[in-house]
Amino acid sequence: MTTGANQDFSTKGGYDQVTGWGSPIADALTTALLGGGSSGGTTPPPTGGCTAAQLIGNGGFETGTAAPWTTSSGVVDNSSSEPAHSGSWKAWLDGYGSAHTDTLSQTVSVPAGCASATLTFALHIDTAETGSTPYDKLTLKAGSTTLKTWSNADAAAGYVQQTLDLTSFAGQTVTLTFTGTEDGSNQTSFLIDDVALNVK
Repeated sequence: MTTGANQDFSTKGGYDQVTGWGSPIADALTTALLGGGSSGGTTPPPTGGCTAAQLIGNGGFETGTAAPWTTSSGVVDNSSSEPAHSGSWKAWLDGYGSAHTDTLSQTVSVPAGCASATLTFALHIDTAETGSTPYDKLTLKAGSTTLKTWSNADAAAGYVQQTLDLTSFAGQTVTLTFTGTEDGSNQTSFLIDDVALNVK
C-alpha cells in the first residue's frame, strides 16, 4: 500500500507501517514500535552520593566497656557521684585533684561526598577551681588538628550540648582524641556522654 491511510497510520511509498510490507527505515520503525523522539533533554548520569549514617561506636558507653574507644584506665564509669547524661555509663576524665592526664579516642572514616559531618556530645565540667584562670583543660583533636579546648572556667551545673563541624574531614580517616589534663591541685572532672558523628 503506497497511498491513502491504513487504520491509524499514513502510508508511504515503499513501506506500510501496519502490514510491514516494504523496506522499513530503521529509526522510523523503532520510533513507531517503541515510542521515542526528543524528550527535550538527556538524563544526566548518576553522581556519587552520601549515605546518611552515625559513625561513632558505643557513643553512650552503655556497653560498660570502652571498645571501640581507646581510653586510659578507669575512664568509662557508672558511678552515681557524677551521673551520666543518659543511661548509666559515661566517660569521666580527670577529677583527681593532682597532676593527671586522661585520654579517650576513637578512629573514624568520614565518607567522601558528604555535605555535612557533625560531631555532637554532652559535656559536664565539674571543678573545685575558682576564678577564670584555665588551670585544668580538656582538648579535642581530629588527628593533629585541635578542634576545641575547654577548661575549669567552663564549668556548669549540668551537661552542655556540644556541636562541632567536621565536614572538612570528608574522605579522611581520623582519630578523635579527648585529652583531659589536671594540674597539681583542685580537681576538675570532664564528663562526656552521648557522642555521635552524623554524616549526610
